[in-house]
Amino acid sequence: MEEKETQSNNFSISVFLHNYLRVFPRLFWIPLILCLCMSVYRIQLGKKNYSPYYETFAVYRVSANKNGSMDINNVGFRTDSNAALTLANNYPYVMSSDRAKNLIQEKYDTVLLSASVSCRAEATLLIFTSRGTTPERARDALHMATDIFPKAGAEILGSFALELFEEGPLPTQPSNYLDLVWPTVKWGLYGMIGGLLIIALFAFLRKTVHNSEDLHEMLNVPCLGLLPQVRFKARSKGDKTVLLTNAHLNEGYVEAIRSIRFQLFKELENHAAKVIMVNSTSPGEGKTTISANLALALAEQGNRVILVDCDLRKQSLKDLFGIKAPTYGLVELIAGKIDELDSALSPVEGSSLRLICGDKIAEQPLNFLASPRLKEIMDDLRERADFVIVDTAPSGLLSDAASISQWVDGVIYVVRQDYISRTAILDSASGLNSMDIRFLGCILNQAVHSTSSSGYGYTGRKGYGYGYGYGYGYGYGYGYGYGKSKYGSKYGGKDAEDTGHYKT
Repeated sequence: MEEKETQSNNFSISVFLHNYLRVFPRLFWIPLILCLCMSVYRIQLGKKNYSPYYETFAVYRVSANKNGSMDINNVGFRTDSNAALTLANNYPYVMSSDRAKNLIQEKYDTVLLSASVSCRAEATLLIFTSRGTTPERARDALHMATDIFPKAGAEILGSFALELFEEGPLPTQPSNYLDLVWPTVKWGLYGMIGGLLIIALFAFLRKTVHNSEDLHEMLNVPCLGLLPQVRFKARSKGDKTVLLTNAHLNEGYVEAIRSIRFQLFKELENHAAKVIMVNSTSPGEGKTTISANLALALAEQGNRVILVDCDLRKQSLKDLFGIKAPTYGLVELIAGKIDELDSALSPVEGSSLRLICGDKIAEQPLNFLASPRLKEIMDDLRERADFVIVDTAPSGLLSDAASISQWVDGVIYVVRQDYISRTAILDSASGLNSMDIRFLGCILNQAVHSTSSSGYGYTGRKGYGYGYGYGYGYGYGYGYGYGKSKYGSKYGGKDAEDTGHYKT
């Protein structure tokens, strides 16, 4: 037992990838939104911090004094290249001296240059570079520096001469071009990666039923079988109902139903069960379709089978079987509008199966289901049929199934693969178990592919999956998948370790 729990709690790469592929189509917008937001933010940040500047330059040739040397702190320099290097190195010292500031103040009536000017030496040349916020400031600062530097430098460093060699033009464009392409792409990639990590977190926290092993360990009841996904071709104009009476139905699905029938027979014999309720946690799990196909499969062997639509909030069996004529159902029987049960039995063409499915729904279903008349009807059905299949409303949010449970011999619980959180399934099944109802088994529906080492079987013919819509429209907060279902995301936390033991 401990080994099983350890194995089920271990992180599985295959399950994680499966969850990621399931979650991504519904949450793909997260990385896109983050990518867009990060890109826009980087563009705005770049524009906010951008300060354009303009550069211009002037090149001067350096000449030492006539004696071929410069007297700088009693150090002699005999070449013009040495003189240029010395001037460039001492340029900041000279321009920050009091003598230079006084000269600027006397001639230009200011103490600071209008832009920053730097100086470097190349061979016998001095290159002055001016950088300012406007082209005019850069040019004016260059002229001020080249005018003041020889005068202030001669008093500090010794005599030298500067001869203009080249002067740059007035700049027309900023030197620091605002390039936002690569930074924007880089930040967009950061947002994309962050979004993918968020989806990975959702996939990691997604706790649903992936295989029959999960289902058995969680509910502790026998798994009667697995039903593959069935999809009809989009261009096909034939019958697309997922019923055994449909000649175009996938053979794999038909064989899976018959295999479940065989397993069900053994459970019915062991418990002497005759009236069977089919239930699920949420709409969209295939409960009604499975009820109809189990009834058809039991009728194939010559059994007298009656299929009852006990979902008084939404009568759906008529549409599933394609019955167009007006019919009476449980609502009319319980309300006393018809006295004879035979008036409510609708035959199914080509089968010994009979249906009780009406046109009307109940405004107060719980009042109808609590009526003593329902017990009389169920007792009468036991006498008329070998097996009675009762299709009820999902027990995830509604208590209808719990009200009916006292009149049935057992329940078959339908779970759609990777659809509802384990916590929601446990809550729903626990509610039924509290009514002391016997769990005959569970069915994993719409099994697509395996996420475990043992697999869960059988997908039937390639390219098939459910194309027939049999979802609900109660309007009680039910949804149709991860992210939309009430249970799909709300109960994505840690599963309960103690799954309980259900009456079997």
